[in-house]
Amino acid sequence: MRRFLPVWPLLLLAVSLRGQGSHEVFISDIDNFWRAYDSVQTTADSVKQVNFLQTLYIDKGTEGLRLFMKVRDLTPGLWVHVIRQYPGFWRSIRPNTLVVRQKEGEILNGVEKFRAAYSNYKEGKIYFTIGALKAAGTTEGRALLIGTELATGNASTDVSEFPNKRLENFFKQTKTDNIVAITVHEYVHTQQKEEGKTLLGQSIYEGACDFIAELVLGRTLVYPYLEYGREHEGELKAKFKEEMYKEDYSQWIYNSSTTKGIGDLGYFMGYTICKAYYNKVKDKREAVRAIIELSYSDRGAIGEFLRESGYY
Repeated sequence: MRRFLPVWPLLLLAVSLRGQGSHEVFISDIDNFWRAYDSVQTTADSVKQVNFLQTLYIDKGTEGLRLFMKVRDLTPGLWVHVIRQYPGFWRSIRPNTLVVRQKEGEILNGVEKFRAAYSNYKEGKIYFTIGALKAAGTTEGRALLIGTELATGNASTDVSEFPNKRLENFFKQTKTDNIVAITVHEYVHTQQKEEGKTLLGQSIYEGACDFIAELVLGRTLVYPYLEYGREHEGELKAKFKEEMYKEDYSQWIYNSSTTKGIGDLGYFMGYTICKAYYNKVKDKREAVRAIIELSYSDRGAIGEFLRESGYY
């Protein structure tokens, strides 16, 4: 696996910060979006509103924003549409998105810890953008693209204007404070070669990112699916074993917005299998490398990985 009426001052600091490595975090798209948003509020003319989005946000945007627009089919008209349709949501999410700048140092530190832990680390770039409710995060090559309006949503976010429960279910399971862990999770994806084709492969693909994020940040992640999984591991373990080579994993992964209970429990299973593997391998740096470079789509490779983990 997106409240607060005062108009916050926009921070016009550096476009990016560099960590000890050469990876970069770009946050200027957030500031540019809110300048465009404020201008949109000054008129009811949709043509002028689209022009504000184009000139104040898109034209001034980062390379990451352009990539995000390409992979998610985002247009200035779409932004204007969702701004006009969900005014309460946008007012409520604004302060959450501005918290990202306060977290820049922690984000860079987390990525630097990941670089130190993974021997074949390849440099990437992290772009915090404001999307049009299309995605909380995705990757394109070595670029990590985050839809901050979804990634920083939480249980307090105003979702009363939405016609279904999808975002309500999504937000009630998230916390703005998780933005550092979410970023490291997604950064791990930029290092992986492929996704899985079965429940087991895709669960390990996603769970690996949670496990590595927890490992390098040095703290237990508290996502709802991990907390639930720890309390119900026995029953989940048995059910997962019966279904792990199925190619339909819709009941286990990417279902947090549709299930009535706790979604994304496949993440927990993959996380737990990776943890078991890591604990069993003596060379921890080699264990991290093996987890990230696993061929998740290869049934033989993931079967051998599972066997070596000793989880079953």
